[in-house]
Amino acid sequence: MLKKGAIELSVNFLVIIIISIVVFGFGVYFISKLSATAADLTQMTTSELDQKIANLVCEGYDRVCIGTEKKVIQKKKFDVFGIKIFNVEANQYFTVTASSTKRIGPDKSVNSIGSGEIFINPENRPQVLISQNEEKSIGVGVQVNPSAQSGTYILDVKILRSGGSEYVPTQKLYVEVP
Repeated sequence: MLKKGAIELSVNFLVIIIISIVVFGFGVYFISKLSATAADLTQMTTSELDQKIANLVCEGYDRVCIGTEKKVIQKKKFDVFGIKIFNVEANQYFTVTASSTKRIGPDKSVNSIGSGEIFINPENRPQVLISQNEEKSIGVGVQVNPSAQSGTYILDVKILRSGGSEYVPTQKLYVEVP
Protein backbone atom coordinates (compact mmCIF):
# COMPACT_ATOMS: atom_id res chain seq x y z
CA MET A 1 0.00 0.00 0.00
CA LEU A 2 2.82 2.31 0.76
CA LYS A 3 4.22 1.90 -2.74
CA LYS A 4 0.85 2.77 -4.36
CA GLY A 5 0.64 6.07 -2.40
CA ALA A 6 4.23 6.95 -3.30
CA ILE A 7 3.58 6.31 -7.00
CA GLU A 8 0.41 8.47 -6.93
CA LEU A 9 2.30 11.25 -5.21
CA SER A 10 5.11 11.06 -7.79
CA VAL A 11 2.64 11.09 -10.72
CA ASN A 12 0.76 14.06 -9.21
CA PHE A 13 4.04 15.90 -8.76
CA LEU A 14 5.01 15.26 -12.41
CA VAL A 15 1.57 16.42 -13.67
CA ILE A 16 1.85 19.63 -11.65
CA ILE A 17 5.37 20.25 -13.02
CA ILE A 18 4.16 19.73 -16.63
CA ILE A 19 1.15 22.03 -16.13
CA SER A 20 3.41 24.67 -14.56
CA ILE A 21 5.82 24.52 -17.52
CA VAL A 22 2.92 24.86 -20.00
CA VAL A 23 1.42 27.84 -18.13
CA PHE A 24 4.85 29.47 -17.89
CA GLY A 25 5.37 28.94 -21.65
CA PHE A 26 2.02 30.57 -22.47
CA GLY A 27 2.88 33.46 -20.14
CA VAL A 28 6.19 34.05 -21.93
CA TYR A 29 4.43 33.87 -25.32
CA PHE A 30 1.72 36.34 -24.19
CA ILE A 31 4.27 38.83 -22.80
CA SER A 32 6.36 38.66 -25.99
CA LYS A 33 3.27 39.33 -28.16
CA LEU A 34 2.22 42.18 -25.87
CA SER A 35 5.63 43.82 -26.00
CA ALA A 36 5.76 43.51 -29.80
CA THR A 37 2.36 45.23 -30.08
CA ALA A 38 3.46 47.96 -27.67
CA ALA A 39 6.55 48.55 -29.81
CA ASP A 40 4.29 48.99 -32.87
CA LEU A 41 2.22 51.58 -30.99
CA THR A 42 5.31 53.57 -29.97
CA GLN A 43 6.38 53.83 -33.61
CA MET A 44 2.99 55.28 -34.58
CA THR A 45 2.79 59.06 -34.75
CA THR A 46 0.09 60.94 -32.93
CA SER A 47 -1.61 61.94 -36.17
CA GLU A 48 -1.70 58.31 -37.36
CA LEU A 49 -3.24 57.27 -34.05
CA ASP A 50 -5.81 60.10 -34.29
CA GLN A 51 -6.66 58.97 -37.82
CA LYS A 52 -7.22 55.38 -36.70
CA ILE A 53 -9.45 56.55 -33.85
CA ALA A 54 -11.38 58.87 -36.18
CA ASN A 55 -11.95 55.95 -38.56
CA LEU A 56 -13.27 53.84 -35.69
CA VAL A 57 -15.63 56.63 -34.66
CA CYS A 58 -16.94 56.92 -38.23
CA GLU A 59 -17.69 53.24 -38.73
CA GLY A 60 -21.43 53.66 -38.11
CA TYR A 61 -24.14 54.56 -40.58
CA ASP A 62 -24.39 58.26 -39.78
CA ARG A 63 -25.02 60.44 -42.80
CA VAL A 64 -22.24 62.80 -41.73
CA CYS A 65 -19.39 61.88 -39.41
CA ILE A 66 -16.72 64.14 -37.98
CA GLY A 67 -13.94 62.09 -36.41
CA THR A 68 -12.47 64.88 -34.29
CA GLU A 69 -14.69 67.86 -33.49
CA LYS A 70 -12.19 69.80 -31.37
CA LYS A 71 -8.55 70.55 -32.04
CA VAL A 72 -5.94 72.72 -30.39
CA ILE A 73 -4.13 74.75 -33.03
CA GLN A 74 -1.22 77.03 -32.16
CA LYS A 75 -0.94 80.49 -33.67
CA LYS A 76 0.66 80.43 -37.14
CA LYS A 77 -0.22 76.72 -37.48
CA PHE A 78 -2.50 74.80 -39.84
CA ASP A 79 -4.61 71.68 -39.22
CA VAL A 80 -7.37 69.77 -41.00
CA PHE A 81 -10.73 68.42 -39.81
CA GLY A 82 -11.96 65.33 -41.65
CA ILE A 83 -15.64 65.03 -42.57
CA LYS A 84 -17.16 61.86 -44.03
CA ILE A 85 -20.40 62.19 -45.94
CA PHE A 86 -22.44 59.04 -46.50
CA ASN A 87 -25.07 59.53 -49.21
CA VAL A 88 -28.20 57.50 -48.49
CA GLU A 89 -30.22 59.21 -51.22
CA ALA A 90 -29.93 59.18 -55.03
CA ASN A 91 -26.68 60.25 -56.71
CA GLN A 92 -26.20 63.95 -56.09
CA TYR A 93 -23.74 66.78 -55.65
CA PHE A 94 -22.85 68.10 -52.21
CA THR A 95 -21.27 71.40 -51.17
CA VAL A 96 -19.50 71.89 -47.85
CA THR A 97 -19.32 75.44 -46.46
CA ALA A 98 -17.54 76.48 -43.28
CA SER A 99 -17.55 79.81 -41.47
CA SER A 100 -16.68 81.18 -38.06
CA THR A 101 -18.34 84.10 -36.33
CA LYS A 102 -17.93 83.40 -32.60
CA ARG A 103 -15.10 83.01 -30.16
CA ILE A 104 -15.39 81.98 -26.53
CA GLY A 105 -12.69 83.82 -24.62
CA PRO A 106 -10.65 82.49 -21.70
CA ASP A 107 -13.09 84.26 -19.36
CA LYS A 108 -16.00 82.30 -20.99
CA SER A 109 -17.40 85.41 -22.67
CA VAL A 110 -18.77 85.00 -26.20
CA ASN A 111 -17.30 87.47 -28.70
CA SER A 112 -17.64 88.04 -32.41
CA ILE A 113 -14.37 87.52 -34.23
CA GLY A 114 -12.51 89.99 -36.34
CA SER A 115 -11.67 89.35 -39.96
CA GLY A 116 -8.47 87.44 -40.46
CA GLU A 117 -8.18 85.84 -37.00
CA ILE A 118 -8.57 82.37 -38.48
CA PHE A 119 -8.60 81.25 -42.09
CA ILE A 120 -10.79 78.39 -43.28
CA ASN A 121 -9.63 76.64 -46.42
CA PRO A 122 -11.75 76.46 -48.42
CA GLU A 123 -14.72 78.42 -47.06
CA ASN A 124 -16.75 77.38 -50.10
CA ARG A 125 -15.54 74.28 -51.87
CA PRO A 126 -16.63 73.04 -55.29
CA GLN A 127 -19.45 70.55 -55.46
CA VAL A 128 -18.60 66.89 -54.87
CA LEU A 129 -20.55 64.09 -56.54
CA ILE A 130 -21.37 61.22 -54.21
CA SER A 131 -23.19 58.17 -55.53
CA GLN A 132 -25.99 56.51 -53.61
CA ASN A 133 -24.78 54.40 -50.65
CA GLU A 134 -21.21 55.66 -51.01
CA GLU A 135 -19.12 57.90 -48.79
CA LYS A 136 -16.45 60.50 -49.40
CA SER A 137 -14.06 62.18 -47.01
CA ILE A 138 -13.68 65.93 -47.26
CA GLY A 139 -11.15 68.04 -45.39
CA VAL A 140 -11.71 71.46 -43.87
CA GLY A 141 -8.42 73.22 -43.26
CA VAL A 142 -7.98 75.83 -40.54
CA GLN A 143 -5.04 78.18 -40.12
CA VAL A 144 -4.70 80.46 -37.11
CA ASN A 145 -3.37 83.97 -37.70
CA PRO A 146 -0.43 85.01 -35.46
CA SER A 147 -2.49 87.96 -34.19
CA ALA A 148 -5.54 85.82 -33.28
CA GLN A 149 -6.83 86.14 -29.74
CA SER A 150 -6.77 83.13 -27.42
CA GLY A 151 -10.01 81.22 -26.97
CA THR A 152 -12.22 78.65 -28.62
CA TYR A 153 -13.41 79.47 -32.14
CA ILE A 154 -16.69 77.91 -33.22
CA LEU A 155 -16.94 76.89 -36.86
CA ASP A 156 -20.31 76.26 -38.50
CA VAL A 157 -20.10 73.57 -41.18
CA LYS A 158 -23.02 73.13 -43.55
CA ILE A 159 -23.41 70.21 -45.91
CA LEU A 160 -25.75 71.28 -48.71
CA ARG A 161 -27.42 69.25 -51.44
CA SER A 162 -27.17 70.43 -55.03
CA GLY A 163 -30.51 72.26 -54.64
CA GLY A 164 -29.18 74.25 -51.67
CA SER A 165 -31.12 72.46 -48.92
CA GLU A 166 -29.24 71.12 -45.88
CA TYR A 167 -28.43 67.41 -45.96
CA VAL A 168 -28.04 67.33 -42.16
CA PRO A 169 -28.30 70.07 -39.52
CA THR A 170 -25.33 72.45 -39.20
CA GLN A 171 -22.30 70.70 -37.68
CA LYS A 172 -19.98 72.43 -35.20
CA LEU A 173 -16.19 72.31 -35.08
CA TYR A 174 -14.13 73.84 -32.29
CA VAL A 175 -10.66 75.30 -32.66
CA GLU A 176 -8.91 76.09 -29.40
CA VAL A 177 -6.18 78.72 -29.69
CA PRO A 178 -3.89 78.85 -26.63
